[in-house]
Amino acid sequence: MKAYSLELRKKIVLAHLVQKMSIRKVAIMFGVSKSLVQKLVKQQQSEGNLQPKQRGKPQFSHLANAEALIRILVAEHQDATQGRAM
Repeated sequence: MKAYSLELRKKIVLAHLVQKMSIRKVAIMFGVSKSLVQKLVKQQQSEGNLQPKQRGKPQFSHLANAEALIRILVAEHQDATQGRAM
């Protein structure tokens, strides 16, 4: 599911904080869940922005910092990197 636009997020938070509408009424008005309204209000108050969070787990390589070690191992065992004919 795509993240809600920043403009919609701002309208939701403004309706609750500035217009003093209840979370339930804001949710009904914009067709979103009460938990989304609560989450956005909390995010605005704690982080000061309404940017969508990045989804999914960050991907990383287990070899990212191993280049120096790999170079040493290759230098010590040069024959291990060459393919063998069968």
